[in-house]
Amino acid sequence: MTEYKTDCRLFTGFSPCQFRRSCADCPHYAPVGERVLLIQLDALGDVLRMTALLPAIRRAYRDAHITWLTRGESAPLLANNPLVDRVLLLGDATVATLEALSFDRVLCPEKSVPACALLDVARAPVKKGFGLDAGGAIVPLDEDAEPLYRLGLDNHAKFFENESSAQELAARAVGLPWHGERYVVVLDDEERAVARADREAARVRDDEVLIGWNNGCGPRYPYKRLLVDDQVMLMKATWERLTAKERTGFALLGGGTGDGERNREVARRLAHEGIAVTETPTTAGLRRGLASVAGCDMVFSGDTLGLHMAIGLRKPVVAWFGITCHQEIEVFGRGVKVLADVPCRPCWLQSCDLETKCYRSLPWDDVASAVAEMAGGLLRDGSWEGELLIGELLREDRVPPPLGNSPGPILHVL
Repeated sequence: MTEYKTDCRLFTGFSPCQFRRSCADCPHYAPVGERVLLIQLDALGDVLRMTALLPAIRRAYRDAHITWLTRGESAPLLANNPLVDRVLLLGDATVATLEALSFDRVLCPEKSVPACALLDVARAPVKKGFGLDAGGAIVPLDEDAEPLYRLGLDNHAKFFENESSAQELAARAVGLPWHGERYVVVLDDEERAVARADREAARVRDDEVLIGWNNGCGPRYPYKRLLVDDQVMLMKATWERLTAKERTGFALLGGGTGDGERNREVARRLAHEGIAVTETPTTAGLRRGLASVAGCDMVFSGDTLGLHMAIGLRKPVVAWFGITCHQEIEVFGRGVKVLADVPCRPCWLQSCDLETKCYRSLPWDDVASAVAEMAGGLLRDGSWEGELLIGELLREDRVPPPLGNSPGPILHVL
């Protein structure tokens, strides 16, 4: 019988490995040290930024075989990732699969009932992060997860005291030393060609700058998106501040519900002002979205998936924050953070009765200047580095609002 090395990281038993050769005497044989299961189901942006945990896992467990359990809609974000050995998709067979497999450790940095329940099902002598108690409440599994757990239950600490990024907090919660690892996002040759085609469509050369304007926003937090009127006004103000208009292009990004229609309206209004804008596909999938971002030299965005795509692809960003905590977003020394000029931010509310909304209260002149200056720096130096904060960090007289205002009980669909 042919000898198969089933303990190799590259062996699946389903098809030949990438080297397409017999296991016998294979020079690429990589025996597994530890089998690690990482559970991160939600949301798309969180899945992308939690790829920063992968280098930390590899550093701590050098010969580990890493399995990532996630939802099907998130799986494209993990494609081509050289640090993930296997992706399991949440579905009807998930529990049976976990009961059949054995791991050395399970890591769950996500505080959700489905993720924590799956951690409890998985077989492993070591479990880190969050699980469920007998009554179904999410609980920390040990003292490593206590800080992140307490942060989630204390609005003041989360909104005003915390200075750590979401990835750093997650890494510590699952017992991983943190050294500022970056996201891991890898494009294939076809996707890089698509990015190149986007630049050509925008008529932007390699020595010029294409600014990506991300209008994307999921339905759960609609206040992460600017109104069309404000988007047009901001892009027009930025255009007026550019010192080399002939060497700068605008591209509209986005991939949420209605983004295509919004982008068409923005482009139509700007064309009326004599400003040319290209539109990228908004319904062609996550990998197409990554390629669109890759074609840009810099990105303006709210705190959405598009921002994480830009950070993952190492693009300098100008990011605005209204309902969310800017401290939790790591821009790795290449970004400007803009805070909405309202006393009630952040809040993480899904709806708001206040007349003055955060997404309509940005320091517009400062934002336009920041985008134009970043574009100018890229044209002048070929790169842009630095971290700037525009806006007030803390209002001393502010009492933080309750976290969320859900209209009813939270439903978990397994």
